Amino acid sequence: MSDDHELVPVASALPGMVLSDELLDSHGLVLLAKGTVLSEAIIASFARHQIDVVPVARVEAHRAPDAAAVQARLDFLFRRHDRDDDNDWAGNLLRRYVEDYRLERQVAP
Repeated sequence: MSDDHELVPVASALPGMVLSDELLDSHGLVLLAKGTVLSEAIIASFARHQIDVVPVARVEAHRAPDAAAVQARLDFLFRRHDRDDDNDWAGNLLRRYVEDYRLERQVAP
């Protein structure tokens, strides 16, 4: 088993969870492949195969992007672009869109 998993009781398994390893039955046969996304039907079938716990991938807490690192990367990507050139509206617009995306800013519709 991998280190980035946790064993979840079937009663606590939720649709959308992802298997971190192959799921084997009591005879060692593969029931589900690693990476399978659990659905309600799959979870319901565990009882027929006497499965009590399932190895699911841990979900890492979402971290906000580092603004300084994002700006440094954009400076490198747009190194041939002059930010102060008002005639290059397309380059300025593209950089702003990429910056908003990378910094996960909400953009007004």
